[in-house]
Amino acid sequence: MNGHVELILFLSVGTCLLAGLALLWEWRIHREPAAGWWGLAFVSSATGACLFPLRALGHLDLLSIGISNALFILSYCAIAAGVATFLGRRASLLVIAAPSAAWLVFWGIAPQAADFDTRVVVMSAVTACLSACTAWIAVSANAERLIRALGVVMVLRTGFFAVRCLWASEALGALSDPQRGFGFQIVVIEGVWTSVLLGYLMLAALREKRDTALLKLAETDFLTGASNRRCFQVSAEGALRQMPTRGVAILMMLDLDNFKRINDACGHAFGDTVLQRFAEIVRERLGRDDIFARLGGEEFAVMIRGDADASRATALAESIRADFQRAMLGAHIAGVSPTVSIGIAASHQARTLETLLALADRALYQAKANGRNRVEHARTEFPAPDFAEPARGHDTLLEAG
Repeated sequence: MNGHVELILFLSVGTCLLAGLALLWEWRIHREPAAGWWGLAFVSSATGACLFPLRALGHLDLLSIGISNALFILSYCAIAAGVATFLGRRASLLVIAAPSAAWLVFWGIAPQAADFDTRVVVMSAVTACLSACTAWIAVSANAERLIRALGVVMVLRTGFFAVRCLWASEALGALSDPQRGFGFQIVVIEGVWTSVLLGYLMLAALREKRDTALLKLAETDFLTGASNRRCFQVSAEGALRQMPTRGVAILMMLDLDNFKRINDACGHAFGDTVLQRFAEIVRERLGRDDIFARLGGEEFAVMIRGDADASRATALAESIRADFQRAMLGAHIAGVSPTVSIGIAASHQARTLETLLALADRALYQAKANGRNRVEHARTEFPAPDFAEPARGHDTLLEAG
């Protein structure tokens, strides 16, 4: 190898090693499986690149060609495993190790492995195929933008090594030794550029995922898994602003009946179980774009976004009410069973979220007054003359039970 190639190879090793150590540190601190796989990928690649120059000694071909290329293949598989794990899929150790094992078998028993050009063709084809698999995993999933960008990088790598496979097979013309040397330099340069891009995208994706998880934690009610009041306020106001001119959003206020009496009779642990079961029932019936939040105590809110209508809202509310009643049939405590009362208001009845909440809250109060375990709609525009008194707060809701 000439000095330029050695320098580029040294840069490649350093880049891979730094990226690998940074990713392994991320894995050690945060125990994110994807970081472990990606760290393994870069360390394997760096180790394979360190072994490569040993082929100049002649008698170390097992290390410099066999093991070196097996480590490169392992690194490509580990990248794919990391992407799959990052997206919530399982990575099989057998599948990850199989391509490297197949290469070692080819290197050990196939006569063709003694030919340089044949080895280049095989390694280029394997690299292109594994890169294509990684790109497919990253691009086909509903992934974050950084993982999709990683997929694009792998698409470019797939194209690069597919061309190299054709070039090394002499399908594009016979090759001279200087051309082979130049091709090797291009491969090493591609390795440096790709390592830098992949390392940046992987670290950025891991940190974005962690930030998203922390934000989600801050916006989620820890007991029920529903959004909290602050998150509901922001999401619902945003949904109302984005509503089309003729679109309608439906707001439902849901409050568990007799909850204070049951909580006092059975303890807070049982009350928490009731709240969790209720939240599960609601979530099972909501669409992906609907907003579900626990506003406090046993009071919840649901906003149905999109072109909603009263009939859909009524059917959904009745389904939640009936299913919760059935789920709680065996919990007959202190002479009562947990049920839910629901008040419904539509966005065309109000100009602001505050007004819409007051309307739905008023309908909920009417459901309580009419015997509980029922659904009521807000029937008048807000504000109504007899509703000028101070708004009913959560304490009053608890008393209504």
